[in-house]
Amino acid sequence: MTSPPTSQPLYTSTFSISYDNTELNTLDIHRPTISPLIPSYWLIYIHGGAFRDPLVDSTSIIPSLPFIFASSHHIAAVASLNYRLSPHPRHPTHPSGPGIFQGRTAKWPDHINDVRDAIWWLRKKGGLVEGQEWIVSGHSVGGTMAMMLGMDSMSTREQDKNWPGGIWGAEGGDGSAERVLSLEGLRAVVSIEGIYDFTACRDTHMHLRDMYEDFTTGAFGPKWANWDRGDILRCGRRVRVGVEVVVGHSKEDELVEWEQAEKIMEVLKRRGSPFRPWGPELVELQGEHQEVVRGGIGVGKCVSAAVELLIDKEEDKETSPIRERVELLGPA
Repeated sequence: MTSPPTSQPLYTSTFSISYDNTELNTLDIHRPTISPLIPSYWLIYIHGGAFRDPLVDSTSIIPSLPFIFASSHHIAAVASLNYRLSPHPRHPTHPSGPGIFQGRTAKWPDHINDVRDAIWWLRKKGGLVEGQEWIVSGHSVGGTMAMMLGMDSMSTREQDKNWPGGIWGAEGGDGSAERVLSLEGLRAVVSIEGIYDFTACRDTHMHLRDMYEDFTTGAFGPKWANWDRGDILRCGRRVRVGVEVVVGHSKEDELVEWEQAEKIMEVLKRRGSPFRPWGPELVELQGEHQEVVRGGIGVGKCVSAAVELLIDKEEDKETSPIRERVELLGPA
């Protein structure tokens, strides 16, 4: 995949659109300069940064935009989200602290509730109109949250049932029936370098153990009480009906091990319906953790794979209506 010629702009951008009260509750919208092909999809992107890095934000998608719009003419818009961050008092250049920056005191599930609220805002005011299908994508912990959005709200773990606001946030942010509907139209999840087991990630990188302890505790609270709230591998949930999954990962990733991708693929296949002929799909990327995003090619490759998967699925529906009905109904 190569970058397209730059003689004509591929997209236009609007930055720092507010969807809630703090400086971090903003989003950017990028639209192609030519009309998208049908079917078209919005792409909603969630940045990474260990839930706390103030230098990783919605603009991290920018290097990927030329590849996204050039490789798939089915993208109608890209909305890149910011959300409140957990404290980072020891950040070398932008430490958090009282009065320094509003919105850097988040505790789980504040982060994913902000993401849900941003999607609700897009549905109500941002142009993600009723009937428009969309894809959610994210990098690192953004990939974690994208995967969570793609799964249903029913946990099989007894310890999750009394967690205030839902273990992965209230459906639709504040939990209202109107905001629950904000997830309608979701058709695919693209998780890039996602973390699906925070304890395993820490234990694999013993030389970075203190850093993993610090950011995971900062987001979820003390380990033994709370870290499993970010655990996708053992949550017992299934991918929502009608939603496909693309997992992108690099074997060169020095911060999130390749085994995270292998394990989530095993879980997705095990929990999936045998009647589903599509996905999940694993896309191998190149480069270290941040290179995958900064280079742009990796994100574009994964988004393109998701769009191709959805188009193939639509074409298959037209030729196999009986199989589609069985897939929706699930096993008897």
